[in-house]
Amino acid sequence: MSIQDLSPEFEQLLNQLLNNRDGEFTDSEFETFHDYLATNPEAMQHYFEYLDIDSGIQPDMLERLKELEARSLEEPEPVPPLTPAPLITYDTPPARQTAFIQYALVAAASMLILLMAEWMSTGDFLWERAPNAITDTIRAELPYVATLTRATDCVWGGNSRPEFSGQRLLTEDLVLKQGVAEFRFDSGTRLVIEGPTKIKLVTGCCAHLDYGSMVLHGYEASPEFTLITPLLTLHDIGTEYGARVEKDGEVDLHVFEGTVRVDANHKNEQFAESIIIQEGQARRLKDNKSDEIELQPERFKREVPGDSKTPLALQQELRVYDSFYPAALKDPETASEWQNAGTGWKSPWTKAKNSSEPAAGESHPGKSLSRTQLAESQLGLIELRDGSMAWRALEKPIRMDTNAIYYLSFYLQKNNSGPNIKDEQFGNLSLQTSKVLAHSRQILFGMSSEGYATLQADMQIVEQAPPLQTGKPYFIVAKIVASKNAPDQVFMRVLSETETIPKREPPVWTCVSTPFHDSNTWDLVRLHVGTKGNYLFDELRIGSSWASVVDSNPPRLER
Repeated sequence: MSIQDLSPEFEQLLNQLLNNRDGEFTDSEFETFHDYLATNPEAMQHYFEYLDIDSGIQPDMLERLKELEARSLEEPEPVPPLTPAPLITYDTPPARQTAFIQYALVAAASMLILLMAEWMSTGDFLWERAPNAITDTIRAELPYVATLTRATDCVWGGNSRPEFSGQRLLTEDLVLKQGVAEFRFDSGTRLVIEGPTKIKLVTGCCAHLDYGSMVLHGYEASPEFTLITPLLTLHDIGTEYGARVEKDGEVDLHVFEGTVRVDANHKNEQFAESIIIQEGQARRLKDNKSDEIELQPERFKREVPGDSKTPLALQQELRVYDSFYPAALKDPETASEWQNAGTGWKSPWTKAKNSSEPAAGESHPGKSLSRTQLAESQLGLIELRDGSMAWRALEKPIRMDTNAIYYLSFYLQKNNSGPNIKDEQFGNLSLQTSKVLAHSRQILFGMSSEGYATLQADMQIVEQAPPLQTGKPYFIVAKIVASKNAPDQVFMRVLSETETIPKREPPVWTCVSTPFHDSNTWDLVRLHVGTKGNYLFDELRIGSSWASVVDSNPPRLER
């Protein structure tokens, strides 16, 4: 039954109950209305749509509901024999109850039914839940709007505390007590904040700065970015500017590049029109004043301080490495055993998921797809063809049921193209699980038969044109965002041999999944080519930072 199929009598009683507070509601009408609620879930849903439930259940009501719950679970007491009741007469018999009393009774009864249904389905009541249970549910539905790209000496406060660089950020309040942090919004705009600062990330093009110090770096391709303060709203126009916002709403605005348009949140005589602050100017602003002050760039942290990571730090962040260089060379070299090279692995490369047979594939010990000069022990690549697969188990799995960031990189080159480009000519690397799943899941990066860059995550397939070229090496870098109480997300960047590899995580990706929820543990890596495919694979890395998987001089790792 749908809401549209409810009896007209129910609608009439509902309207009478809600709209005629000064009218009357008879005992029989009350019982009829209650029966509708008790027997029709659609009627209950329709009824609660009219109730103001936003305010939640008040503490005094909680105590009453607990009492009702306890009563409903108690054994009924024996009923004594009935005795004739004394006859009482009234001047005006109370045969009818007011609508207000009936409204309260129906609401209480309905709420009790709702709570009993909650107890039957979850095993507890609202007041028995962990304090963050509802918060976690709400956070899981919030959108991602930015990424914490860098942070130095940060101490976070508030309920939402970022844990590491690279973490995706939701639409919520952030409190930085001390330190310096950089956010890159999904629009490309960067914000560098210095504690103490309180900021809310609203959308990819908007933030609300309650107080604190920040520098905005506009992005050429980004739409206008809006920064809302307690009294004023700042709009960047190809800008780099610094703003210091006091708790009383006063703003010191310093424009380093471009221009900034300023509007009062509430129009007044001073801000009848927008004020434009030009490059090289500084103003002290409130909603009723605009005074010129000296431009002082040195007052602001325009970038997050910190030196490049040392080779030791990069080595600690690198979880998995495989150059595919064989432990011993054979004659011919293509027959050399490459399956047990590298570090961070639990087992050698095998032909199938649960097999001990070595994976098939030719070794090329003296070659490499890497752009940089490598040590001899880091040379080597493998060639897979004709439907070949290679499986290998990780010592440290990629877990999606926790808060973590993983980066993965490898080189890929397609060697030839057959006459029918749609005919099983794909090549890819994927993350798999050793567990048996009801529905197949994987995270996959590679090249489709048609040559498109391809990303698969959860049930999503993201492909990007134009096609990649046959016979050309591509460097593929992926980022996997795992979250315990928020959505997960996967990014992939494909770089040609003519592109410079960014030293820092880029604002632009080739393929991006939409947020999804995943709690799998990916403990296997699989290389796979189509039945008519021929691909080269080289320099596979998995780490916890962008630098650890793209550094031009990767650390020398022990076998």
